[in-house]
Amino acid sequence: MPVNPPQRFARFFLLPLSSLSDRLGNWFYVGLAVVVSAVAVFAIATGSTAGMKNKAYDLIMKTRFQHPAADPDIVIVDIDEPALAAMAPEFGRWPWPRNLMGELVEGIAVQKPKAIVFDIMFSDPDVFNAAGDKYFRDAIARTPNTFFPMIRLNEENDRLSLLKVKQLPGVSKLDDTASDTATLAAILPFFYDVLTDQRLGTNNIFTDTDGIVRTYSVYTNEYGWRVGSLPANVAASLGPPLPAREDILLNWRGKPPSYRHVSFHEIYFDLLKEKKTRPADEFAGKIVIIGSTAPSLFDLKTTPVAKAHPGVEILASAIDNLKKGDFLTELPPWIYIVTTLVALALLTFAFVYNIDQRVVNLTFTVLQSGFLAVSYLTLNFSTVFVDLTAPFAFSLAYFTVARFNSMFSGFRRSGHPFFSTALDAGRECRVALVQCHVHVKNRHARLALGASIKKQVGVSRYGLVTSPFFKGMPLLHAFFRDTLVFYWLAPTNSVRPEPVEGQTTGPDQNFPDTSALQDVINVMERSLPAIRKSARRRSTENQPTVTWLLHSFDFTVDAEESWRLQGEEGMAKLFALAPKTGKGGNGGVVRVVATKEFVDACRSAEGLKVSEELEKAGLKF
Repeated sequence: MPVNPPQRFARFFLLPLSSLSDRLGNWFYVGLAVVVSAVAVFAIATGSTAGMKNKAYDLIMKTRFQHPAADPDIVIVDIDEPALAAMAPEFGRWPWPRNLMGELVEGIAVQKPKAIVFDIMFSDPDVFNAAGDKYFRDAIARTPNTFFPMIRLNEENDRLSLLKVKQLPGVSKLDDTASDTATLAAILPFFYDVLTDQRLGTNNIFTDTDGIVRTYSVYTNEYGWRVGSLPANVAASLGPPLPAREDILLNWRGKPPSYRHVSFHEIYFDLLKEKKTRPADEFAGKIVIIGSTAPSLFDLKTTPVAKAHPGVEILASAIDNLKKGDFLTELPPWIYIVTTLVALALLTFAFVYNIDQRVVNLTFTVLQSGFLAVSYLTLNFSTVFVDLTAPFAFSLAYFTVARFNSMFSGFRRSGHPFFSTALDAGRECRVALVQCHVHVKNRHARLALGASIKKQVGVSRYGLVTSPFFKGMPLLHAFFRDTLVFYWLAPTNSVRPEPVEGQTTGPDQNFPDTSALQDVINVMERSLPAIRKSARRRSTENQPTVTWLLHSFDFTVDAEESWRLQGEEGMAKLFALAPKTGKGGNGGVVRVVATKEFVDACRSAEGLKVSEELEKAGLKF
C-alpha cells in the first residue's frame, strides 16, 4: 500500500485506469484500434499529416546518398559579389543601366542558346536612361527565346487592378467559365507588350507555413485562365509535355551551387573585347539563366537542402525538373489510409490473441523500420515520394498505448499496489500456483509449445507468467530449463447471501471466488491441442508431453505479514511435487498432479467444469 503522498497521488490516477482496463479486457485493444483508425483516416484524408510529411521530405532530401545530377545544359550567369565589385567602378551600384542587359542578350544570342531566362524584375522604366531601356527592349524583341518573370500580387488587390488576365501573353482558357473582364494584380516588366507567346511567366516562390520552399508552381488558375509559371513556360518551349497539376514537388539536385555558374562581369567584359578569350560556343544549346546569388541582393530562400538557397538556383531546379520530368510524384492518400489500417489490424490481432511479446516487438520493429526504409530508399532510387510517416506515427501511438495497457494489466494481476487493491491490508485473496513441465527433446518444438502455453495464460482472466528462473546463471537455469511457472491471484468476493424465509440476514460473509480455479482449468484445456501436436516429439512413449503441478491456498493480508509466510509455504508445497513430474500417468499426453489444498478448493467450489481428458490425466475432485 503506498505510504507517501506522491505514491498515493499516483495510485489515485492509476487505480481507476487499471480497473477500467481490466473490465474492458481485450475490448480495450479493439476500441483503441477503432479510435486510432478514425483519427488516422481523418488526419490523412484532410491533410493534417502534412507537417510529418514535410519533415520526412526535408530529412531525406538533406541526407540521401544519391540524387539526380544537375543538367549540364543549364548555366547561370551570376550577378554575384565579385560581379558587383567589378562592375561598380564603371557602372555604379546595382541596378545597372538596362543597355548592359541588352548587350548581354545580343552577345549570348549569337551562340544560339535554347533559352535566355531572366530571374530579374524590370518593373519600372529608367527615367534617367530612356535610351538604355529602348536598347534593351529592342534586343529582347529581336530575341524570341528570351523569358521574363512577373510577380503575382495578393488577390485581394485584383479588383483594384486595370490589367485584364486575357491581356497577358501566352495565357489560355482552362474552361468556358473564364471571364474576359477578370483583372489581375501583378508586377510586370515594363516591356511586357513585346513578349509574345509564353515568354512571360509567374516567378513567385512560395514557402510552406514553416518558411521552407518545397514546391514550385506549374500554372495558376486565375478566374478560369491558365497563367503559366516562368519555369513551365521555359520547359514548354523545349518540347517536353507539362504535368497537369498546378504544383510540383521539387526533386533537388543536392546542396547549392548545383549548376554551373559564370560571373556576370566575366561574360560582359569579354563581349566588349575585339579579341574574345571565352569559347565562341560556350552557351550553344544551353539554357542560360541570368540572376543573382549575391547575399546583398537578398534573393535567398530556405529549402530542405540549404538554409540560404539562391532564388536563381531554385528557378534552375524547377526548370530542370520540368525539362526532365523527374519531379517527385506523391501517392494518393487512400494508399496511406489502407497501410495504416492494415498495420493497426495486425497490432490489434497480436495484442488480442496475446502473441509472444518477443515476436510482437520484433515484428513491430521490423514494420516500423520498413516504413522508414521504404520512404528513404524510394527517394534515392526513384521519383516517387512514398511518405509512410503517418502509418509509422499512428502504429507507434497504438503500440505504445497498447503496450502500456498490457503492462498495467500485468501489474494489476500481480497485485501491484498502484494498480490493484488485492494486497491491501485486510483483503482476502486466493492464489493458484502452477508449474508446467515440458518433456520434449527437440529444442525448437519445446520452445514453441512453451510459447503456446504462455499465450493461453496471457489471455486468461487472472493468470500471470513469471520470469524464467535463474536466467543468467547457467547451472541453476538448466535445472529449470523445461519448467514454466504461472500464478493466479484473485480477491475473494464479499457478498450478502440471499435471505431465507424465517431467517434474518447475517453479516456479510466471504465466499471464495471460483473464477480463478476455472481460469486455471481453462488454460490447461486450451493448451491441449498444442500439446497433442508436440506429443510425437516427446522423450519416451510412456512419458507425458506436459506435466501440470497445481497448488492453491487462501490468505488474508495482515499487518504482521504472516500471509508472506503462507506464500513461502505454498511455493514449497508446489516444488515438493516436482519429483512426480513425468512419472506414472495413463499413457496420455498430459499428466496433472494437484495438492490436497487445490483439490479441496475445487471440491468446495460450485460449477467447475473439467473435460474428461483432464480427469483421466489426474485432475479429479
